[in-house]
Amino acid sequence: MADPLVTIEQLTFHYADGPNFAFEKAAIYPGQVVVLVGASGSGKSTLMRLLRGELDPTSGTVSIAGTPVETRKKRLVLDESKAGWVPQTEELMPMLRVEQNIGYHLLRWEEEERSARVEELARAFHLLPLLKQRTSTLSGGQRQRVSIAKAMAGRPPVLLMDESLAQLDLRTKTAILLDLKDQVRREGSAALLVLHDPADAQLVADQVWVMHDGILAQQGTMAEILKFPIAYQVAGLFWHINLVPAHWAQI
Repeated sequence: MADPLVTIEQLTFHYADGPNFAFEKAAIYPGQVVVLVGASGSGKSTLMRLLRGELDPTSGTVSIAGTPVETRKKRLVLDESKAGWVPQTEELMPMLRVEQNIGYHLLRWEEEERSARVEELARAFHLLPLLKQRTSTLSGGQRQRVSIAKAMAGRPPVLLMDESLAQLDLRTKTAILLDLKDQVRREGSAALLVLHDPADAQLVADQVWVMHDGILAQQGTMAEILKFPIAYQVAGLFWHINLVPAHWAQI
């Protein structure tokens, strides 16, 4: 098996006046899409911030492509070459054309190489007819496609998305997720997505990571977690459940 692109080893983070989180041990391999699920406040966004280098771990390590993530203590600017980022609120420049937004992080590339990469991603995300348009003229779904293409343009080992598609309709969201999964597999990169809808996770996840009560509580395929949730709170993330007193099992 290939070496993992994301490695988490005994990772913890403690907020000074808030909750503590323990992510223990996990890995994401080339071509994998991992979906991170959990209740609000369970630590999903904290893990994303640790992977991006926004936060310094309290203990343990998080590495991308075999190199520990550098935090703001060492870098004034976050390293977009290691972790492509698609935030909840898009960060496109509305007055620039689609092709300029996608190639924004490729300004040091040779022009021919940059143009080829922009065209490759535009084709993958069905944006070729829109390359000359300003992003301010696009629909919400089209802008999200541009955001993903922009985040993947520099070929980062891992793509991070924190509920970036939550506001889209079902058909648009499904199409984007499937295109994303295809592109991750083609490039041999990896993706970690925070998704709100269990149906979306079931659609694209090679692995599901479940945050519960401040810890990375369960890892496995969607089928494994649905069949063998480790706690009723985990089961409740995916479907409606009925709780009955334990002594009923003896009746």
